[in-house]
Amino acid sequence: MKQPLVILNQLFELEQKLKQENLEEKVARNLQRIWNAWEEEGYVCKNPLHEHYAVTRTDVEATIIGQEANHMVITQVIKPIIFKKEQQELTLLQKGVVMVERK
Repeated sequence: MKQPLVILNQLFELEQKLKQENLEEKVARNLQRIWNAWEEEGYVCKNPLHEHYAVTRTDVEATIIGQEANHMVITQVIKPIIFKKEQQELTLLQKGVVMVERK
């Protein structure tokens, strides 16, 4: 089970680097085809960027930047949340690794 996670993490990282360099548009169709192929195999990769964060959240491991507050938001995603879908049930394979800050 480790190899699909390695590949999905590398694909996610590649996509993020392309976005940073404003090159994603050139390969967006190809990236979407690869993501679709993984989804057909039952893998779901979720990017929680800009989502609300609470310490009770169990699908991510967070590093808090600054002081902890009631309203925190995910500002950076190091690793995505990865699920495996089998018979309409999602199983968490990998917690996301994120940075959070006060909103």
